[in-house]
Amino acid sequence: MVVYPSVLERGVELCEQAGYDVTTAPEPADAPAVATPTAGAVGLVDDPRTVAVEPLSEDTVGPEAVVPRLASALDAGRDCLFVVPAPGGGDALARLVASVLQTPAVLAADDPEGRRFYSGPDRVPLSDGSYACVRAPPERVQWREVDTGADRPRREPALADGLGGLREPADARAPADRGSFRHAYRRNAAGRFEVTERGEVVDTFGGVTALRRAGYTPVAMPLVPEHCLPSGSDPGRAWGVSAVTGDTVFGPDGPRPWP
Repeated sequence: MVVYPSVLERGVELCEQAGYDVTTAPEPADAPAVATPTAGAVGLVDDPRTVAVEPLSEDTVGPEAVVPRLASALDAGRDCLFVVPAPGGGDALARLVASVLQTPAVLAADDPEGRRFYSGPDRVPLSDGSYACVRAPPERVQWREVDTGADRPRREPALADGLGGLREPADARAPADRGSFRHAYRRNAAGRFEVTERGEVVDTFGGVTALRRAGYTPVAMPLVPEHCLPSGSDPGRAWGVSAVTGDTVFGPDGPRPWP
């Protein structure tokens, strides 16, 4: 991922102005910068606590990048400050990231008929070792919650228009049943991607780009809050977003100066 130095520097500057000691370039698996509150620090959202500073690029402002970063911060007991570029000097990207995190937090929608989920960064693995795909354009690959009926009175994620679905296993990371999806793809011994329909090979491609051009869309796992966020965490009260050129931080209570 490309990180503009000025974006990270702006996040560090904001935290220092709010009374935090900032450590940059910690462990590789950690946030690029971690800010620890000192006496008199101003909290990012509520009471001051440690803040993970997450600089984003124009290519990483979607839910598939933002939600896992927030989950990592929550898992470490931190708030998360996202800092984004400002193309043209505006705050459009900051508002976009805030829209993903605002109530209903980490959900595309929370409708009476069921929740709608964002797609995450990981593909849907299937029980035969392949990965799910659908013969449909990307805009039709939308995860929603559907009632499974009286015999199974809980809800499960399913794709729009009956393209496929996931029965929630005890371990949400377990592969989905191969029968849940009509189409799937996998790499064969020659290194090419095979698309199967009900177990029969119907197409072969040199790469995922060619597979997409032929009308197949790999299916990403839905970002279901109870699966991707730490149990007991409060994702709605643990984040802020700032554009690199602005003095405003967008948070759960709306835009405001910080500190």
